[in-house]
Amino acid sequence: MAEGGRVEVPRLLSRRPTMWLSAGATVLGAVGVVGWGVATQTGTNLVMAVLLAVLLPLALVAVVWRRTWLDTSHGTVHHRVALLPARSVAWAEATALDLERNRAGQLALRARGQRGTVRVTLLADDVGGERSAGPDLLRLLADEIDRWAPERQRLTARLRAQADHVEAGGAPRESPLARHL
Repeated sequence: MAEGGRVEVPRLLSRRPTMWLSAGATVLGAVGVVGWGVATQTGTNLVMAVLLAVLLPLALVAVVWRRTWLDTSHGTVHHRVALLPARSVAWAEATALDLERNRAGQLALRARGQRGTVRVTLLADDVGGERSAGPDLLRLLADEIDRWAPERQRLTARLRAQADHVEAGGAPRESPLARHL
């Protein structure tokens, strides 16, 4: 990895076709209901239908247009949702840097700083199936944390153990980080 670059963090998306089909059906259903409301309702119901017609695409953009990246030249992790300002946390200045489960089957690396909190999802065992971040990303995160916040060796050891497990073809459910779910 060349020093001084921007590294995009890939999203941990489901590989199950049924998950994508149900998400697509939900979006189409919501569009159909809002369209029906705009076409057939009057008064307050029409106002609400038009409001939903505006908010639905905005919500969809917020869900789809999310980006997380590492700035290896400055030792920061960034997260941006749509056109909102990016949240950034420097590894060295993080007030909290640990693993956090969301109680819905996902485990993330949480970095909290003065300008907000950034989460990088590392492991998931939820309705979308079992999946883990790739070994390259896990090692890069560990290397960056070691470089900028060397006192976090316990966390980086866990990330490296997960990377070794994933690289060896181990199942996410049996991985070193799975016990934190």
